[in-house]
Amino acid sequence: MKVRISPRVYARAFGDEMVLLDFAVGEYFALDPIGAEVWRRLEAGDVLLQIADALVQRYEVSRDDALRDVVALVGEMREHGLVEAEAP
Repeated sequence: MKVRISPRVYARAFGDEMVLLDFAVGEYFALDPIGAEVWRRLEAGDVLLQIADALVQRYEVSRDDALRDVVALVGEMREHGLVEAEAP
């Protein structure tokens, strides 16, 4: 699945972490270093499988676990309106 960042979200890196501001509702969200890496890869246009594969290469995690965690995180982001699924 291809996901794009919502145009109403502003992201700013603080070290390895990321802070997101949703201008539409005035809410802040914080991402830990792995969440920030997922965010940066979404910004770069990577699909979820590519992101999971990149995490497998960088961390000691199985592909299944990485993909499950990426899908869960992106699902939470979608629920909060931070990202949107792109039509195929």
